[in-house]
Amino acid sequence: MIKDLKGIELAGISCCIPRRKIFNKNIKNHKNISRTIEAIGIESRPIAGRGTCSSDLILKSAEHILKKLKWNSREIDVLILVTQTPDYLTPATSGILQNKLNMKKTSLVFDINLGCSGYTHGLIAISSLMKSLNLEKGLLAVGDVTTKLVNQDDKIANLLFGDAGSVTAIKNNKKSKQRIYFNYFSDGEGFEDIIVPSHSLSGRNKISKIQMLKKTDNKKNTRSNVNINLNGPNIFSFAINKVPKIIKELSRNIKNIKYCYLHQANKMIQDNLANQINDNDNDKRFIFPSTLRKYGNTSSASIPITICSNYKNKKFNKLSLLCGFGVGLSISAVVVDLKKTKVFNIIKL
Repeated sequence: MIKDLKGIELAGISCCIPRRKIFNKNIKNHKNISRTIEAIGIESRPIAGRGTCSSDLILKSAEHILKKLKWNSREIDVLILVTQTPDYLTPATSGILQNKLNMKKTSLVFDINLGCSGYTHGLIAISSLMKSLNLEKGLLAVGDVTTKLVNQDDKIANLLFGDAGSVTAIKNNKKSKQRIYFNYFSDGEGFEDIIVPSHSLSGRNKISKIQMLKKTDNKKNTRSNVNINLNGPNIFSFAINKVPKIIKELSRNIKNIKYCYLHQANKMIQDNLANQINDNDNDKRFIFPSTLRKYGNTSSASIPITICSNYKNKKFNKLSLLCGFGVGLSISAVVVDLKKTKVFNIIKL
């Protein structure tokens, strides 16, 4: 069922990536690397160093956007952090950010454990809270250092993921007639299709000791072998069969949508979804910006990374549809007007 809220505005979007970059063509012991790169569409990826956490990338994004918008951190009423790679198992990383940003103690802060659909789920959560609690200013923080969960011997996962953080500033403007629209879908039956079982507390798996690989990068950056497991065929099937339906349900009665920002999973999924959505709806031909080639799959940050990379300092002349999908399995889609949104350059840490 389609939901909408009135008066929620995205004031700005800021993103931060690690300075270090890995080129997939340089990955060793991988057969047919050129063919694989062409299929997934990912040439390079930003990689966080051993001492860099999700909160570091997000904090840099938050400081940048507060400065650019001339917002005081003490004015922030709510901070929601969406991540699957928190700094600690407990406490929540949002509290760490609240402290480092010197936010007021009465601000509402908490984490959400989501990845691929995290940005759009986060927009739904923070928008709904701000309207229901009558909060004026909020920050939606998203970010992951997924490369720390990848087994370096996994010849697919080791080519897909990049690390990034992002912060979106949200305003609850009572005088605004602008509306934000939502649609969402979850299928928990597929929870094992994207999973990190090595830290299970469920009793079904023992807590694994993190094995540190002997391989190092420049003798400084040791990577941990924590193992994110991907069921590629199931993920592909879920995406191409469910995502177009969710997008069409949302966009069917909304005019003036021009841009469609999909979660950046891989080129095969992106191309299939773009062809389905546009071919089956000749009245609405969307533009599908991409950032796969330079950034890879940056999990919860992939949609804001794509917006900032393609439309920094530019004006939007029509509505934007944002759609995240994947881990869970879950999908959420949001239609929003970004005409007044300040989109900033991607910064590096």
